[in-house]
Amino acid sequence: MDRYGLSRDRRPELVPGFVQALPPADGSPLAVFDADGTLWTDDVADDFTQWMIHEGHVPGERWPEYMRIYRDDPPTGCEFLLTFYTGMTPTALADHVQHWWDHHAHRRWIHEVVESLHWVAARGYSVWVVSGTPTDFLLPLTRMLPVSEVVAMDFALDAQGRISGAVSGIPCAGEGKATKLRSLLHGRAVALCVGNGSLDGPMMELTTQAWAVYPNPAFAAVAQQHGWPILPRPPDFVEEEKFLLPD
Repeated sequence: MDRYGLSRDRRPELVPGFVQALPPADGSPLAVFDADGTLWTDDVADDFTQWMIHEGHVPGERWPEYMRIYRDDPPTGCEFLLTFYTGMTPTALADHVQHWWDHHAHRRWIHEVVESLHWVAARGYSVWVVSGTPTDFLLPLTRMLPVSEVVAMDFALDAQGRISGAVSGIPCAGEGKATKLRSLLHGRAVALCVGNGSLDGPMMELTTQAWAVYPNPAFAAVAQQHGWPILPRPPDFVEEEKFLLPD
């Protein structure tokens, strides 16, 4: 295992048959993977921000408000999270992000998905991670895995080059994931799209082969309607408690 908990040895037996059946690519077709709940079971946006609050790098008094907003309207919650970083420089944020990944991230990787990512990359597919988490939080993935692009929630900067707390460009959550991905394809095909929930559904409809990973019952029903293969949740899987918060 490396410092991020990723195995250096490949396990092709974990790659499902429908992924192995994808034809070799020439680098033009894409394989698209969601991040939180798909590559790992937990949530980088929440975990990193809670660590930043604990370390005193960002204020935490609005955390309960964020949790309520996310519970009721996840795409809006993804945008609201950007406000915690208002006034920070991108350079300072990048330093905190790398330190967290190096020493505190401790992801619970979903190995079938990680092995599938390696499989398609080795066969010539360009691998993109498309997420509602801020892009800056996920950029280390390009050094950890064969990921060529991170398409996620981008921070807008103010006139002094500091994070403004607003989103730049297309908000990359829910329908916004599909819209932002579509704006960047420029005619390229998405051969595989892997996601875990309703925020990924519109994006997964853009592909010829989708895969629902650890979906909750509602999204499992959506996947079944579309005929998407499902990686079932293990018996000990616990859904994120933020959806269960009281008013």
